[in-house]
Amino acid sequence: MSLHTKVDVVVTLGGDGTVLWAASMFKGPVPPIVPFSLGSLGFMTPFYSEQYRDCLDSILRGPISITLRHRLQCHVIRDAAKNEYETEEPILVLNEVTIDRGISSFLANLECYCDNSFVTRVQGDGLILSTTSGSTAYSLGAGGSMVHPQVPGILFTPICPHSLSFRPLILPEHVTIRIQVPFNSRSPAWASFDGKDRKQLAAGDALVCSMAPWPVPTACQNDSTNDFLRSIHDGLHWNLRKTQSFDGPQDL
Repeated sequence: MSLHTKVDVVVTLGGDGTVLWAASMFKGPVPPIVPFSLGSLGFMTPFYSEQYRDCLDSILRGPISITLRHRLQCHVIRDAAKNEYETEEPILVLNEVTIDRGISSFLANLECYCDNSFVTRVQGDGLILSTTSGSTAYSLGAGGSMVHPQVPGILFTPICPHSLSFRPLILPEHVTIRIQVPFNSRSPAWASFDGKDRKQLAAGDALVCSMAPWPVPTACQNDSTNDFLRSIHDGLHWNLRKTQSFDGPQDL
C-alpha cells in the first residue's frame, strides 16, 4: 500500500501484459507509468523503444499528458462468510475479471446484480467485467465495444451466451456489481483477474466488483485520444479497406 511513496515513475519494457504486471504491484495509488513497446500488439504502449532517450528526456523535462486508466476492485465473498464484509483480500484489475465455467462441460450459471437490482442470469461460457482500458482485450474478442480508456464505465460482456438476445452492456462507473453462483448451479465457476490468480467460486459464493479509487496514470506520446486511435489503427487495422472507386458518369 505504501510502495507509491518510494517510486516516482515506472518505466516498462514489453507489451500490455508488462503494464498490467507493473500496475498490480501497487495496491494503492500508482505513480506514472511510461510504457515502451517491445511486444507485437499493444494498446497501452505508445512509446517506441528505439527512441527511448528522446522520449525519457522529454518526459523528465515535462509537461506530459497522461491517460488515467480506471481499475476494478474485486472481492470474493464465500458462502460461509458471516456477513458481506467478511471477504478475501481485494484484487485490483486493470483489464478485466472473467467468470467462466472452467473445465466443466455444463453451462456457467451466474446471477448478476447491479446495486442490489437483479440484472440477468448468465447461461453460457461465462461473463467478462471489464474496464474501458480492457475494452480492446478479451471483451473485444467476445463481442464487446471498443471504448476510449478515459470514459468512466464498466463493460458487462457475456461469453458465448445461450441466448442470442444477450448483448453486451456498458454500466456507469459508480455502480457495484455482484455475480453470484446460485445453489442450483450444476458446477462451480472460476474467476480470473487480468488472466491470473484463478479462484474457484462454489455454489453460494459471490464476486463483488466496483471501480477502484486509484487509477493507473500512463504517459501519452501525444494525447490520450490520439494514442488510442493510433493503437486501434496500428494494432487492429480498424476499418482498413480500399477506397471505393468512382464508377459514375465521367466528363470526356
